[in-house]
Amino acid sequence: MGLVTAALIRDEDKILIAQRGRRKRFGWKWEFPGGKVRPDETPEDCLRREIKEELNLEISVEKHFCTTHHQYPDFNIELIAFWCSIVGGKMKLVDHEQVLWVTVPEMNEYTFVEADLDVISALEKIRL
Repeated sequence: MGLVTAALIRDEDKILIAQRGRRKRFGWKWEFPGGKVRPDETPEDCLRREIKEELNLEISVEKHFCTTHHQYPDFNIELIAFWCSIVGGKMKLVDHEQVLWVTVPEMNEYTFVEADLDVISALEKIRL
């Protein structure tokens, strides 16, 4: 099982979502930015590294939100989502087609990677 992280970067009632690159697996689908945890790092360190690499942003990883499991046809993942905030940097897209700030209800208008759907369900149960 792969260990993957997701950053819930919040600005008031909106959360940053990113559209995967067209040449990547699940290209054009939306996701919460993050990535695969390396053997030598914590999930929090992974998020800081991935967000710096993918979006050129420095983040503070503030609090665990939820952990979900998803089985794709050829692999499965454990997805750990954390609340995060931007503390530095200027956004630059490296791996994504675009990013948007959206409310939780607006997330239903976008096609997300399947693993993130459980995170969205959990978000729908809380009040931002």
